[in-house]
Amino acid sequence: MSWQERLRELGDQLVSGEVTTAQYRTRSEQILAEADREAADDTQPAPPPETGREKVPIPVSAAWEAPSGEMTQIVGTTDKTTVVKNSIAEALDQPDDQPTSD
Repeated sequence: MSWQERLRELGDQLVSGEVTTAQYRTRSEQILAEADREAADDTQPAPPPETGREKVPIPVSAAWEAPSGEMTQIVGTTDKTTVVKNSIAEALDQPDDQPTSD
């Protein structure tokens, strides 16, 4: 018998005077609590399948240490700057205002 049928039958008993209002409340709460438990049991997720591999616990701090595609990689720490004192025209021995020939 489903919980709806049991609740309907209990309501009929209340109307006919077979149970008191207090008894009706107590029993209807029991029926509804049972229905809730049954519904919760039906909706429980299935356990994950066994893969045969051992699970290794990963510490929470590992999230900060693990590399990701969003991280910046620093290749070298030495900054080398070359200062150019002469222009390219001076290096070629040509004046700045004279066009180059093609």
